[in-house]
Amino acid sequence: MYGYQSLRKGISNNDNELIIYGADNFSQFSRRDASVNSKCDRALPVACGDELVVLRGKLDHTYHKWLRSNGLGSDYVVEYNAQLQDMTLSELIINNPEPVKNIIRQIGKKPVYVPWFSGRMETEAAKALGADLFGATETATLKYNDKSAFKTVCRQLGVSVVEGTLFEMHPENNKNRIEMKNIISGYLATCKTVIIRGTLGEAGMSLYKTHGNDISEIYQEIAISGEKSIIIEPFLNVSSSPNDQWVISRDGNINFLGMRDQICERGMVHIGTLKGAKTSPDILDYITKTSVKIVNDMAESGYRGVVGIDYIVSDGGIFPVENNARFNGSSYVSMIVDNIEELISPIPYWKFIKIKTSACSFIELTERIEPVLYDGKKLNSVFPFSCDTLPLSGDFAVILLAENMDEIFNMEESLKEMGVKRD
Repeated sequence: MYGYQSLRKGISNNDNELIIYGADNFSQFSRRDASVNSKCDRALPVACGDELVVLRGKLDHTYHKWLRSNGLGSDYVVEYNAQLQDMTLSELIINNPEPVKNIIRQIGKKPVYVPWFSGRMETEAAKALGADLFGATETATLKYNDKSAFKTVCRQLGVSVVEGTLFEMHPENNKNRIEMKNIISGYLATCKTVIIRGTLGEAGMSLYKTHGNDISEIYQEIAISGEKSIIIEPFLNVSSSPNDQWVISRDGNINFLGMRDQICERGMVHIGTLKGAKTSPDILDYITKTSVKIVNDMAESGYRGVVGIDYIVSDGGIFPVENNARFNGSSYVSMIVDNIEELISPIPYWKFIKIKTSACSFIELTERIEPVLYDGKKLNSVFPFSCDTLPLSGDFAVILLAENMDEIFNMEESLKEMGVKRD
């Protein structure tokens, strides 16, 4: 069996290396709209000591000061102050690497660039910085991150997957919509609901459920989004959605990062993650054996970086449904929790949720949730992060740190009373 290792150690075990976090997820998407934020600032609580965080936009100095007052974060931050969404962080670095190179020279260690997703530009950005890349080639990434390609890999490895059809979108062809409708109708003959998902989208992008009465509207939405390929599958009755995370280090070593329960809205859209809940031994055993097959194949194919395999436990069996061949939303959460554990004590349970309040500054948020706010000492507390959209829309994320599930429930109720909750 593979050993457990923290993600930070999987990135680098060498004290003479400088970790450069570029947590921008723009590189995963060809289309960007209001539903996609770059989320670079979620790496701020992850970085320690003389590690470096690179931001597309501006640093929220109040949030950064709060982190540092609680013994978290690093003083090394580069801000590109990009206002528009037309360039990824890696493209900004390629165009002007000097701000980052200045810090590299100042610290004097060998740089390692750690992006969210490994595309062609991430390789180029690492070269521009004279850095190693903690990641893979775009080809290796897409082989597993693309949902349809991943199903093909699973079949080749003898791993059972949900039946389904890959459908190519051709809105310019009038018959294309009818073809999609016919495929969906075929599945609806034997199941109540069909799920339609884009092969590259995440966090609810190009993700739909239908009973067959709104296919024209769904087709139109997908066509407008520019999604080229979709998967059409029966929607199964799901009891849980485990996420199994692994890391393949730059030298090809494989380590297990842990299994978490995903919290999904409408049975589809990931809105959070729970760590600490016990999984039945049979499910745990099946998922672990399946993941080992997949992760070995990835390592042999040259993939390097974080692996997050999403499973569903359903009436029809246990199936891997997608492979997040990139950092996962909860990857940064795990690293933040690891940092906090080093400062205070082990954290038996944590829950990560995307959450909302009325738009405000970070200072106003700390006043709003002061009774439950993390203070660097108490265990049962709320840790805010991904706060860059807080002043605009009130959207941010929290980690509930707790000794048991009851405390998690109590904190969620307290947050609701303070005006902080899911929509």
